[in-house]
Amino acid sequence: MPGLLDPYLKLGRAKVHLDALDVELKRFITKGKPYAFERYDDLKTQRHVLRFKHNDVPDAPSLIVGDALYCMRSALDQLVWSLAHLTLKIPKLPANSTQFPIFSRLPESDKDIERWAAQVKDVPDDAIAEIKAFQPYHRGTSYKAHPLWRLNAMCNLDKHRRIPANGGEILIHFPKATRQLVTVESFDDCHIVSAPLAHKDKLQLHPRITVTVNFGGGDPVTDPNALVENRNGLREIYNFVADAVLPRFVRFFP
Repeated sequence: MPGLLDPYLKLGRAKVHLDALDVELKRFITKGKPYAFERYDDLKTQRHVLRFKHNDVPDAPSLIVGDALYCMRSALDQLVWSLAHLTLKIPKLPANSTQFPIFSRLPESDKDIERWAAQVKDVPDDAIAEIKAFQPYHRGTSYKAHPLWRLNAMCNLDKHRRIPANGGEILIHFPKATRQLVTVESFDDCHIVSAPLAHKDKLQLHPRITVTVNFGGGDPVTDPNALVENRNGLREIYNFVADAVLPRFVRFFP
C-alpha cells in the first residue's frame, strides 16, 4: 500500500516517541522524586496530617509528548494528501488545505463549509465520506472526548508553548481498617491527608503512593475547558489513529 506508506511511517515514529515517554516517566516516578512528603501533628485541629506536594516534572516528557502528537497529526494530514494525489498529480498545498479536517460541529456556516472544502479538495468522494464518519461532531456535546478532537487540541497547544506536565494524580493507599478515619483534601499544588490525632498510631508510617503524570492543564471535573491527557490517554489516541482511522482507507490504494 504505497499510498499509505508515509502516514504509517509517521505513525511509527509516534510510537517511538510514546515508547520513549514510557521510559522517561518510569525514570521520574520510580527513580526521581515525583513528590515531597511530610507529616506533622496539628494540635489546633487535633489531627495528624500527611502533606504530599508535587515536584516539577523534567522537561523531556513534555517535549516527547509534543513530538508524538505532531507525528500522529502529520500521519492524518499525509493520508489526505495521498488521497488527493489519486485525482491530482501534485495536490496544492496552501496553508488551509490538503489536511485531515477535524470539526467539533457540523460545517454549516459559509466559513466552515469553505474551510472543509479546502481541506479535502481533490479527495475522492468515497474517501470524504469516510473522513466525515470520523468527525468529533458526531458525538454531539461530548465531542471533546473524541480522540481526534483531543489530538487536534493538544497539537494546537504545542504550537504555541511547551505542553505543561505535572504530577497530576497521587493515589494514596491506606489499610482498609483505617480508611474511615482518613480525610483527603486536594489543592493545586498538594494533597493533604489527615486523621484524628487519637488514631495517629493506626496510620501507616509510609503509605503506598502511586503517581500519574498529566499533560495539559485544568481540572476536567470543574473546568469545561480543561485539556488533560496522561500516558494512557495518549496511547488511546495513537491506537485510534492506527487501528480505526488508517485501516479504513486501505481500499483506496491498490
